[in-house]
Amino acid sequence: MRKDLINGRILNTLVIYSIPLIVTNVVQILFHAADVAILSLMAGDLSVAAVGACGSLITLLVSLCSGFATGANILIAKRIGSKDETGVRRAVGTALVVGFCAGLFLMTVALIFAKRLLILMQCQPDVLDMAVLYMKIYFLGMPFTMLYNFVAAILRASGDSVRPMAYMLISGVLNVILNVLFVGVLDLTVAGVAIATVLSNVTSLVMGLTALIRNHGICKIELRQLRIRRLEFFEMLKIGVPASSGGLCFYVSNVIISSTVNSMSTEVMTANAIAGQFDGFVYTVGNAIALATMTMVGQNFGAGRFDRIRKTVKTSALYATAVSLSLGFVFVLLAETLLNIMTDSAAVVSIAKERMIFLCLTYFITGIMEVLSFTLHALRRQKYVLIVCAVCGFGVRSCWVWFVWPLHQTLSMLFASYAVSALIAILFYVFMYRSTMREYERDSAYISQS
Repeated sequence: MRKDLINGRILNTLVIYSIPLIVTNVVQILFHAADVAILSLMAGDLSVAAVGACGSLITLLVSLCSGFATGANILIAKRIGSKDETGVRRAVGTALVVGFCAGLFLMTVALIFAKRLLILMQCQPDVLDMAVLYMKIYFLGMPFTMLYNFVAAILRASGDSVRPMAYMLISGVLNVILNVLFVGVLDLTVAGVAIATVLSNVTSLVMGLTALIRNHGICKIELRQLRIRRLEFFEMLKIGVPASSGGLCFYVSNVIISSTVNSMSTEVMTANAIAGQFDGFVYTVGNAIALATMTMVGQNFGAGRFDRIRKTVKTSALYATAVSLSLGFVFVLLAETLLNIMTDSAAVVSIAKERMIFLCLTYFITGIMEVLSFTLHALRRQKYVLIVCAVCGFGVRSCWVWFVWPLHQTLSMLFASYAVSALIAILFYVFMYRSTMREYERDSAYISQS
């Protein structure tokens, strides 16, 4: 199931490798939308608001460690590109141990601080207890969820994006079935949704680990390699810490935005949670293409194929733009119909539609930004990405919320901070990418002549 990412036509390779990633991300959003729909139909809008209030906080906490999965992907992809089989297996063993430990850390933090963090985010009092319950149950399963993220990163680094997609489809269907059972039959509301999510993630993990154990290729799990090795761990740290810190800058700003939404009303919170299920599809497609780009660039970097890297990045940016805009227009045309499936409140539909239309038509900008960002990660320029994330992810977005949004307090004005910050980031990334490529190509030419 491995795809050769170093040879062949770039567009064909990118499309074939990225489609399973797109499907995986879309299915993930789809099944989360099913969670919200089941809660809305069987438990009411307060339960939807409680789960929606946790979204940005969960993303923020997970981002503390998700950069290490990015580090594992890039390190393994580069070693595959340079055909270092021993190095790959050492990296695989280290990555799995790091993934499980990261999950234990996140679980501990959430269990201790869930309520305080939700209060800090201005979660409405009428949904606070339900939100805390959801958070705690969700994070009890975090060691398994985080370990699976590393397993999926290992498979994708090897060029296999099909099996992670299959595992997501299977666990997603299971998640919906368990949601209906726990919420519709057993009346467990938000607790039922959280339990269903944990059990489906454990299912994905079992399938992923089984694949790596039975793997006879370069990424096979070997028991003697299941420990944290200093060299591989610090390589992941070099990539993972800036990646996590950079992502954290964006996610902190998202928490600020989410807190602003939460401070408005339960109605707005519900509308925001529902709309996010649909416009999230557009974002996740661009994100999947960026992930595919990162792995392709990582392997070609290891193989010294700089000409192919340049063509890959250009193709990816155009590909992400075309797909995101096309999908965005479809969701804009279907916005009211889709929202009416999720709620029977005309006021909630009106508010949700405003957010959905704006983000569906501008998320292609974020897709281009992520293609460039992930490319720089693969080229070992994490510090550059961290600086841009701090300036644009936190600085621009936060200033927008504090100083621009109060002038016109609508959801579209609030989420305009996404497009503005992404445009500024793109300008920085293009300059950094070009200078980085010139440096590597100059060094490569010098080595060839020596």
